Amino acid sequence: MSARREAGAARPFREAQALAALQAVLGRARSSWIELGIGDDAAILAPRGRRLVWTIDAAVEGVHFERRWLTLADVGFRSFNAAASDLAAMGARPLGALSALALPPAASLRDVAAIGRGQAEAARSLGCPVVGGNLSRASELSVTTTVLGEATAPLRRAGARPGDELWLVGEVGLARAGFELLRAGHPARTRAARACVAAWRRPHALLRRGVALAGRARACIDVSDGLAGDAAQLAQASGVRVIIDAGALRAALSPELAAVAAALGVEPLELALEGGEDYALLAAGARLRRPSFARVIGRVTRGRGATLDAGRGGAPRSLARGFDHFASG
Repeated sequence: MSARREAGAARPFREAQALAALQAVLGRARSSWIELGIGDDAAILAPRGRRLVWTIDAAVEGVHFERRWLTLADVGFRSFNAAASDLAAMGARPLGALSALALPPAASLRDVAAIGRGQAEAARSLGCPVVGGNLSRASELSVTTTVLGEATAPLRRAGARPGDELWLVGEVGLARAGFELLRAGHPARTRAARACVAAWRRPHALLRRGVALAGRARACIDVSDGLAGDAAQLAQASGVRVIIDAGALRAALSPELAAVAAALGVEPLELALEGGEDYALLAAGARLRRPSFARVIGRVTRGRGATLDAGRGGAPRSLARGFDHFASG
């Protein structure tokens, strides 16, 4: 067997080199909450008696993303925002994040730095510094992000009441449309197509909107598994029936979604209901408490489950539970 390195093979590196590469792109965490960031056995945060909100989210190659459609910087960016979106849903402000990278044998230091650059860009845009993490080898690439936040009165999925409005904050359907364009091999030549592809590659957690919903909404969930499924989860947690009005939802959808849906030959409403990874917010609250940035797409009533009101004499449609990692079939 030849001792020469195979063409294109990554140069071996040590864990300390990978840590140094990540620290170089992530920088030194600076915040009044942070006593100690990257470099020790653990980070030290001092939140001064506030209520802490913690979440963790994993992005695994072959399950959550395919490398052929993303740069490694995209992987770092989108995985970070996916985790931070859970804080947005609970009306929490971010304090800091931990990142665990599991790297396949072919990964290089350049790859590590590219993931770190995406994470660093996301961290800066969200005001959520990376304060530590872990590195390990694995058979496939994965990025696991833990985000810590604080909130005076965290929002929950439970709390919606009969008579509440159902509010949508942010866009839905764009990420699914972008994914379908990439999967079908459609070139993103139009502005609408580029917007949809960007929505899937580079989603943005709505942290400021989530904080603004606190004290106004009674219940909230982020739209990560599809609007239909997440509405069903909010309904179950609150013990109510959630009704999405098809006409109101159509009116809330973006022109870019309508244009791309037409090119794909699908209904925009289906992309909005079944698509995930938009990281919009779905909330329930009283009409008089509705913020100006929220759009009414339905209502909360007595009962159980989630339905789509088709209007114009159409039969109500039961909404499914959404994406499930462990569902069969």
